[in-house]
Amino acid sequence: MQRFVKIFLQLTLLIALGINPQSTIYAQTNWDIRINTITTVETPDHMILKAYFNVFDPSTGNAVTNAELSNAQVTLLNNNLVANGDLKEPDVPIYVALVLDTSGSMAGSADVLKNAAKLALSNTPNNSFFSVVQFDEEIKLLQDFTENIAALSYAIDQMKISNRGTCLYDAAYSAVEAMAKAPAGRRAVILFTDGKDETKEGKLCSKHSYQELINLAMKGQVPIHTIGLSVNAANINSLELESMAASTGGFSAIGNQANLEKSFTEIMNALKAQWMVEATIYPRNGENNAVLSLNVSENESLNTAFVITSNTDYPGPPSPVQAQLDGLFFIPQNQSYDLQLSLTSPELVKYVKVSLWDQKGGSKAAEYIFNDPASTNTFNIPSDQLTVGREYDIRIIAVSRSDDLPFAIVRSDDGKTSTEIVHTFTFDPSAMLPQVSIQSVVPSGNDLMVNIATTNSNLISGFDGWLVDENTKTLVQNSNFSQAKFDSNSGSILLPLEENKIPNGKYTLVVRALGNENQVYATQQYEGIVYNVKRPSFFQKVTKALIASPIYLFSIIGIILAVVVFFMVTNMREKSLTGTPVLQGRLGGKGKDKKGKRQVSALAADEPIPGWPRPTPSQPVGHPIPKQVRPTPTSQPVHATPAASSNMLDQTLVGAPVNLDATVVGYNAPSLPLLNFNVDVPGIGRQLQINQLPFSIGRNDTSLVLNDISVSRRHGEISFNPVSGAYFYTDLNSSNGSQVNGTPIPPSQPIQLSSGSRVRIGHNFEFVFTIS
Repeated sequence: MQRFVKIFLQLTLLIALGINPQSTIYAQTNWDIRINTITTVETPDHMILKAYFNVFDPSTGNAVTNAELSNAQVTLLNNNLVANGDLKEPDVPIYVALVLDTSGSMAGSADVLKNAAKLALSNTPNNSFFSVVQFDEEIKLLQDFTENIAALSYAIDQMKISNRGTCLYDAAYSAVEAMAKAPAGRRAVILFTDGKDETKEGKLCSKHSYQELINLAMKGQVPIHTIGLSVNAANINSLELESMAASTGGFSAIGNQANLEKSFTEIMNALKAQWMVEATIYPRNGENNAVLSLNVSENESLNTAFVITSNTDYPGPPSPVQAQLDGLFFIPQNQSYDLQLSLTSPELVKYVKVSLWDQKGGSKAAEYIFNDPASTNTFNIPSDQLTVGREYDIRIIAVSRSDDLPFAIVRSDDGKTSTEIVHTFTFDPSAMLPQVSIQSVVPSGNDLMVNIATTNSNLISGFDGWLVDENTKTLVQNSNFSQAKFDSNSGSILLPLEENKIPNGKYTLVVRALGNENQVYATQQYEGIVYNVKRPSFFQKVTKALIASPIYLFSIIGIILAVVVFFMVTNMREKSLTGTPVLQGRLGGKGKDKKGKRQVSALAADEPIPGWPRPTPSQPVGHPIPKQVRPTPTSQPVHATPAASSNMLDQTLVGAPVNLDATVVGYNAPSLPLLNFNVDVPGIGRQLQINQLPFSIGRNDTSLVLNDISVSRRHGEISFNPVSGAYFYTDLNSSNGSQVNGTPIPPSQPIQLSSGSRVRIGHNFEFVFTIS
């Protein structure tokens, strides 16, 4: 019955594969496959199958020891999945139990049996362990499993023939049962007997039946190899021994005393000629009918059926093309996304399709095709069709070149496959743009040190800013500054106020974070900065300079000392000659003679001195010309606010950061311009007065909303320069561009507007800019 099922499964497989059964059976008439042991290992993704087998010749019943096999395959009939197998030598040891009959009928053949068994042990397979068991009506273990051939030979010599019956089935049953205690590996029993299962009186000897023995051996995957000694044909059941071997995957040899050694050798050769095939398979949960196919030559193949059991329902082998979403990155420069995708076997993929779906509305927002992908890809996805604040699904599929069908590119943890990668994200560009925060503003001498923190600093190329006079609301002259980017997310900017001669006052600081093309990413103000610095006087500056350069100080002291010494020497010389001080009476002074009378000096008071100008009548002689007294300059001090004066003395900074949405702060109150449209604007009409600057125009989230497909989300902006008092229009890198007076303008470049300038937005809107 079992052989009939095997043949039926083989024919079913051959018909399913479109093979002519007659030609295949003809190719298999010489050899066949006999599976000894099957092991399986279940993993989360697949099952690893190992089948240990022999190739044998059905005409002789002997194992083929010189077979050349190739291209092994395992086919699961439940799902028609075919897996390639690797042919190898067995990778686990084999445990063999020699179960030898020592009943009374063996009295005349005991020596022949011992010699044949010991000779067989000289031809054992690699990595094999043997045990020796003798039986009659009792079962006795002579040697447990060992690789020591000498110990096995000694155990065989200890066998003793009794005058008792042959409990054949019980002996084999006990040997198979003991195999469960052996270490992991292959199993085999070599059963030798010269008789049938009966007592000395001719009654049934064993407690276990033949079928119980076969069932236990098949369940434990223990092949029983049988050797029959036919001294008396009436005493041995050759057909039963052959059937026992065939049913359990073993071999059988029946002979007389003369060829007993040959019988043992044939069984050992069969053990040595075992093969192993290893394959990765995907069975269904439960029992699975399978077929092992082997190629033995170019035109010949062998097939045998077997059954495996799985506790897992595997979905099948993975797709040749698998995909992984490596990242989704927002690009602030062009308001788009870079989608990074890796693929296996990209040469099989015709194109990758990326579609964007509005989660709330359930509609497709956009779809993009990328042909001929590579192993690693970066696909740029525009965001002009997306609405800020909404959630979207990115759906990715890879389409085959051969049949235009999508591959099953992903597999979930539970084994289910899908042709789509789905990734959900919220479109919020502001969260990904750099932000700037003024942490503090502190004095640094007569300058200011501004400490700044940023986010996404890798996108920032630099900073700029200026000071605004809080009293006049105007830009402070020479207060503009610029700064290169920081190496990290924080840094400091020094404002050289003293060098730029910034006057004392109360100011607002404006700082902007810039991109590579000088686009403004973020702006912040810091209000209430009180700058009140006392500048050093002329003498303080001179003193500071002299202290800084001592050589000049020593030079001046030297000059002064030289002048003093000169006058002292001159005075002493004059006195030594005349006895009179050098200058006495020289300027009209009168001396006295020896008698005490005053004398007119040699130089009269009105005597002209060479080189000196004569006095005019309005300037009496002898009276010095009065010096013109210049008043000392005074400056009105700039008083700090009460909050500032309580915290600082000469240098005071007071303020706190305030976030700004606009990038430019208006300082001179501009005129209020009008926009005169060529068509009616919903909710506005044909004329609109601008009440705030800068004034943004776009499809949504702007000062003026134009709901038209040709208008970008942020299309353009009208701004005012308080220094020049001029208005400007800037195209914010829109998709369809802008025109001023009929001429297309470059993006991100301010164009000055005058009263009467015509500005075109997209395809359908145009307005005339008029200053009221």
